[in-house]
Amino acid sequence: MRDSDKTLRRRLVDALRPLAERDTRLLLKKEDPPFISAFVARHRETISELSMPAAGLVIVIEGRKEVLWGAKRNIYRAGDAFVLPAGAEVDVVNEPDTDTGVYRALFVRFSRALVIEAARLWPQLTVREVPLGSSITISPTLCSAIIHSGEALADPLDLSRRVVDHRVLEVLLILAEQGALPLMPKYVDSSVTEAVRLLIRHRLDHAWSTAAVAASLSMSEATLRRRLRDENNSLRALLLAERMQAAFLILSDRDADVADAIAATGYASRSHFSRHFQDAFGQAPSTVRRARRKPMA
Repeated sequence: MRDSDKTLRRRLVDALRPLAERDTRLLLKKEDPPFISAFVARHRETISELSMPAAGLVIVIEGRKEVLWGAKRNIYRAGDAFVLPAGAEVDVVNEPDTDTGVYRALFVRFSRALVIEAARLWPQLTVREVPLGSSITISPTLCSAIIHSGEALADPLDLSRRVVDHRVLEVLLILAEQGALPLMPKYVDSSVTEAVRLLIRHRLDHAWSTAAVAASLSMSEATLRRRLRDENNSLRALLLAERMQAAFLILSDRDADVADAIAATGYASRSHFSRHFQDAFGQAPSTVRRARRKPMA
């Protein structure tokens, strides 16, 4: 590593250090845990089968961290970072720094709801798989975003939860752009119907196929079809329902016309669109549009 890189790395670690002044890991057990927690130790500690209920970014501030992912072993030192997936079980060893006698690390927690929201906002950044334990570069941009989100810890009453979530979403976006964090969470373990809805809802103009949806949800086409069938649903039915609902909302807008609804929902044929709309709502798209544009008395 070049001297300039070492200097930048040291400067960024020093900027994050105030967030890791005291050990706050016990707060992670609360019903509503903080989005940034600090792990501080003054002696060597070994933690077996560590598992976090939510995904998060681990940043070593001081000392050394050894992580065992099954047969894989990774070593992280001050300035190194990695993503710990939700539910992943790892064995860790935290070693205090030989000079200061202290180990410090940050855990930036990404709630399931925020990961889903990020997937909705930036579907083009969803990825199927990220290698476990891959090192992440703590860039000035990422460092600044973490500090910005961490300001809420100083005075939690000063910022609304919505503002705090927005700041954490910035961290999520930076990691997703690096390809370091999968934005498609494992919420498909429950309702596949809901998972498909969340996936397609904000890209209704996309030419969704069974293969594309299955790949995005990290399952085979056969599994996708079977699980939807078990829930008395199908991809075709979900696409149609979501597209028609979106079309109705668009046509309810006084400034929108039928062409806008067709473009937004991905139809190539106006007659095809109109037929589906008529079947869904019992009236033509133009009728809904005219009804919504009637002047108020």
